[in-house]
Amino acid sequence: MIELLRKIRRDMISQNKIGKYLKYAVGEIILVVIGILIALSINNWNTNRSTQKETLNFLSNLIDDLNNDISSIDASTNFNKIRLRGIFYILEHAELNTQRFTEMDWVDVSKNDPPSQLWKGSFPDTINRDFTNLSFLLLGRGFGGVSLNKSVINELYSTGSFSHIKNSNLKTKIGNYYSYLAQRLEGYAIEEHEEWANETTRFFRDQYGIFTLDVSDLEDPIGIIKGKKDAEHHLRYLALEVNYHCVWAQQAKKMALELIQLIKEEQDLLRK
Repeated sequence: MIELLRKIRRDMISQNKIGKYLKYAVGEIILVVIGILIALSINNWNTNRSTQKETLNFLSNLIDDLNNDISSIDASTNFNKIRLRGIFYILEHAELNTQRFTEMDWVDVSKNDPPSQLWKGSFPDTINRDFTNLSFLLLGRGFGGVSLNKSVINELYSTGSFSHIKNSNLKTKIGNYYSYLAQRLEGYAIEEHEEWANETTRFFRDQYGIFTLDVSDLEDPIGIIKGKKDAEHHLRYLALEVNYHCVWAQQAKKMALELIQLIKEEQDLLRK
């Protein structure tokens, strides 16, 4: 083909057909430009398709991470709701103040829902030796039970693929979610909760000789602190910390569910 075009050009020049040659040259240039534009268009289409496929894959993996977060949040919330119920159980039977602090919302701890491995069935209204042991045991347990997987979002940021998400509202919601996790369920927030739990267990050990990990050797561990205002102070403040954790965890779950819905809507748009 190239050799044929060269022959045509030579024939036109040799026959002194300059005008026709110029027209031909312009036409040839136009064909080359069109060819280049078509090639660029195909390349851009392939690039966009590859980027779209990669973005869809990232979003699917992000949904998996969010679902794992939700499962972990549910497990941690259920654990800490039983823990909170145990604190108020001790306060009530030690004839101490069980009133909730009124400046914040409190999670519902009236039912063990969903059923837990920690405690089966309904919570006792009267003194129950097994629940007494469990309630003291859970006082010093940690708050770091929420396992949050950030591998996908970290990869999105590190590879620059986050910029491929064109939905600005979705990008904002993703940023808000992971920022909320960092502020409420990780780092300093958890450390502060943990410190008061440790302080409470040290207090019971040093002040009343109650080793909260195992009170089975004590005939009446709740009776030891009956009417004791210093015990009330530690228990009510720990209840506040546990409740904060539950409330924040439930808010994180709500954000995760909303985020999953937005991601699915974005995936539907990308597939069109």
